[in-house]
Amino acid sequence: MKTNQTLVPESAPPVWGLIYAGLIAVSTIRGYFHLFEVPWYATQLAYIAVIFLAAAWVFYSGETRQINLSLNVMLVQMLPGILTLVWSLGLWIVRRESLALIRRGTSMISYQLLVFVMLMGAGILFGKKALEYTSFGFLIANTLILLDVIRTSGLGATVSGMFSFLLSAGSVDNVISGKLEVQDLTFGIGILLVYYIVAGKGEHWRYFHIAFLGFYFILGFKRILFPAVAAGAAWFLLTQRMKRKTHIGFAVILGLILIAVSMVYVILIRSGIWVALCESLGIDLMGRGRLYGYMESYYQISPTFLGMGNGMVSTVLEVLEKTGNRRLHSDVLRMYIELGMPAFLAWCYLTFIFTFTHLTKRYSERVGGMYMAMTLLMFITFLTDNTLEKFCPEIAWHLLPLTMAFEEREQLTLSLHDKPLINVERTDLWHRNLKTQEKEENRAYQTEDPVMHLQAFREERRKNRLQ
Repeated sequence: MKTNQTLVPESAPPVWGLIYAGLIAVSTIRGYFHLFEVPWYATQLAYIAVIFLAAAWVFYSGETRQINLSLNVMLVQMLPGILTLVWSLGLWIVRRESLALIRRGTSMISYQLLVFVMLMGAGILFGKKALEYTSFGFLIANTLILLDVIRTSGLGATVSGMFSFLLSAGSVDNVISGKLEVQDLTFGIGILLVYYIVAGKGEHWRYFHIAFLGFYFILGFKRILFPAVAAGAAWFLLTQRMKRKTHIGFAVILGLILIAVSMVYVILIRSGIWVALCESLGIDLMGRGRLYGYMESYYQISPTFLGMGNGMVSTVLEVLEKTGNRRLHSDVLRMYIELGMPAFLAWCYLTFIFTFTHLTKRYSERVGGMYMAMTLLMFITFLTDNTLEKFCPEIAWHLLPLTMAFEEREQLTLSLHDKPLINVERTDLWHRNLKTQEKEENRAYQTEDPVMHLQAFREERRKNRLQ
């Protein structure tokens, strides 16, 4: 009979994990680190290096059992990005847009799709440990940025600026708080913080991650993240107490609500009601109303509106905005303008409903529940920010289901093989379709002892987890 060591795929050693964490840190510090100049392409090179690192590990170790799961989880999460790319290319070809415009728009979505391939490499390298090493990468990056601020501003001024900003609850900015507002990292750190608080109870270094992720989360002080993090954590804790069918039903209803809210939000902005309402309530939109106004002539609320194509909003804003700003600060509105109503609704369905149901049915309620919780968190930021264009939240959001799926599969595999009645040698479970695997395991239990039926085992495991 196989030992536990041979049942669980071998992961790359910790030294490889430190190299990966360093690459994640390098990919993040551009624009915030001033000790030396970080080139614009450092992020893409770091991700490509992770991919080559994964290929080197497979070649060196011969361990291929983590490829299948990494590929399956990442492909389903890539579907919204693939839809965006295919739809945009179709629009540009039909409208005979210039090659330069097509190249720019394609490169922007290609960088985002590169994140998924990189995460696939992280899963192949480390399995469930990929999340821990990614967290280390984020912490290294934020620590380097903090040390760089101390180097340029002095320790006393840095500490004083931090405390004055935090004591004012973020209402009074200063030079130090501006330097420490690492938006990309803060969004990613907020997502990982939710995981370690509500789901990572068995993780090594759990309290270390909670302490330092929490410190940098507060230091970054993105106001929109506080309600977003609370909503994501509450959703996960609530749904994990539900039965499977109830959980799926509630999540689908939430997905439909998010789609409806997205459309209503776009309509309110286009009609001018949203900006007028915020102004009447004394809410500072920080220039967003001006940006929304720039785009009014480029879209309409109609099923026949087919969009401008990926990246076109930034192209327009770079010309119209005097400061050179190319961010619309609302991913919901940006995606609608770039995709048009039909493709936008399809993108929402893939993001808010399809991916959840796929991950839940193929892996577990825990995996799907965490994806939906983080999707709710991200959606709240989509309303007023450009989170979809930031790499760190994308990494954290899509890596969580992958590492949790590895964890669930490992626990199931070890539990099945620990049963004393199963003495037959099994073939590799990681390369086979999950439904086929379940049928064969059910048949084995029924043959040797009906009491050990796999479905009964899984139901017992689910009840124990709820307790």
